[in-house]
Amino acid sequence: MVEDIKKLEIIDPKSQLNLYDFNDYFMHFVSIFRAGKLPNVILLSGPKGTGKATFAFHFINFILSNGEDNNYSLDKFEINKKNKSFNLIQNNIHSNFFLLKNISSDDSIKIDQVRDLLVFLGKSTYNKNIKIVLIDNAEYLNINSSNALLKSLEESQKDTFFFIIHDSNKKILETIKSRSLQFKFHFTLTEKMNIFKEISRDYDLNINDDSIKKYLEFLSPGIFLKFLLILNEFQTDDEINNLSNIKFLMEKYKKKKELELLRLISLLIESLFNDLSIKNPNSVNFYFYNKHKISNLINDNLKFNLDKNNLLLSIDEILNHATQ
Repeated sequence: MVEDIKKLEIIDPKSQLNLYDFNDYFMHFVSIFRAGKLPNVILLSGPKGTGKATFAFHFINFILSNGEDNNYSLDKFEINKKNKSFNLIQNNIHSNFFLLKNISSDDSIKIDQVRDLLVFLGKSTYNKNIKIVLIDNAEYLNINSSNALLKSLEESQKDTFFFIIHDSNKKILETIKSRSLQFKFHFTLTEKMNIFKEISRDYDLNINDDSIKKYLEFLSPGIFLKFLLILNEFQTDDEINNLSNIKFLMEKYKKKKELELLRLISLLIESLFNDLSIKNPNSVNFYFYNKHKISNLINDNLKFNLDKNNLLLSIDEILNHATQ
């Protein structure tokens, strides 16, 4: 299924030099920027793993590299790794740019981080009269950090631009949303397949089209990529949705408690039972019952934040009984 994945870590969005299949979105942003009509506060919304942060870093490089050597290529939708602004952002020292994000996947954006942003907004820039703030994972802003941020959003200066990235599968405070102009990213299955095929080249992935189509109906390209790289640790060549892979992911979830892993587990279990039903049509009702029993357990856990260890034990027991 996956052959010789050489790179085991997903490239950070700020280091991603290529942008795939955002052409129309990107040129729309370019046109309104050149017309002087770019909103000061923009909310980029879409499912996690869609490429929103990569899009934002590319557009920010387009703005900041204007007039510099090795500036942004609109022909290739590509950042030049020799560009000055790109390298300053890589080293977190660009005087015109500030990144605000949660430090870890299970942590909120703290008020002290927002205070650092306020200091940045109060400083003068060395060149160009422009300031750009990128707020990633805005759904992790808590009440205190949101309140500290709101005044800056309301009183943003003409040449200060906020790009706020939001996972549309999660709630964001209405006070943030109401002060932003929202752009929603949506891709068809064909577009998601094209994006995945492009980004998979950076990781030496060799996945057949049927598997890509099957999982991208439910997953974004970035989440599917993350999932495959996790499975690479297990070094399996079997079908993605086999029982061993599911149990491996359950062990990973027990340690990391990442909700994305639980959603992947749920998807693979559904796929496993669907395949079993096709192979054993006389047991369709049995598989259907067990599949929905596990699905209800997972949904209740997500909704009510129940004990995760008990959840995993229950799932394991049902799987063992249903696949004997």
